Amino acid sequence: MSDTHRQFLPACPISLITQPEERIKVLKEFLKTDFGQFQRLNVEALIRLYETGEIGPRRRTDPPIFLVDGKIVEKDPWEYDTYPKSALRWCEVY
Repeated sequence: MSDTHRQFLPACPISLITQPEERIKVLKEFLKTDFGQFQRLNVEALIRLYETGEIGPRRRTDPPIFLVDGKIVEKDPWEYDTYPKSALRWCEVY
């Protein structure tokens, strides 16, 4: 048996990092949908955060970013009752 190393390709060749420019483009397209219009406050806030560099490239291992009514919050808004039921909630993950 030889000592050569086998090289395996990833099962799913998807980038491990999402670049802000790519995400901004996707979010702007999302704004054209009905649900995007419903979430407009959070989506526009995300676009600003990516454009200003407050949110940089996202990796799969990065923790989620939670937004409620266009503002970043520390806690998962679906797990805590501190936010109004009518508040718009968003979870930004990789």
